[in-house]
Amino acid sequence: MSPSSRDLPATELAATLDWRGQSAVLCVAGEIDLLSAPEFEEVVDSVLADGPELLVVDLREVTFFCSAGLQVLAAAHRKLAERALRVVSDSPVTSGPLTTTGLDTWIGVHPTVDEALRK
Repeated sequence: MSPSSRDLPATELAATLDWRGQSAVLCVAGEIDLLSAPEFEEVVDSVLADGPELLVVDLREVTFFCSAGLQVLAAAHRKLAERALRVVSDSPVTSGPLTTTGLDTWIGVHPTVDEALRK
């Protein structure tokens, strides 16, 4: 873990935050369901409180993603500048709900963290 990285308090999910300049990269692992969504929201809100210019949420290690998780991302999107929230996903488990609901039109979905940071 680099000096700009830190583990975030989470019990249902594993969450790690890595700062790259003014961009926050939040890596999440586990299931985001009705039980863990409040924890996911708490972690995202904690990151947003630090004032990143860009928030990249890496969901590649998420094994289940329901509408409660989508609500957390939609709320984060509303708190940030336009196109300042980006999601990393290489699986239909996480990208499917975003595209099915149309959230991907507001929240960019990228295959890698590096690509999400470049856009």
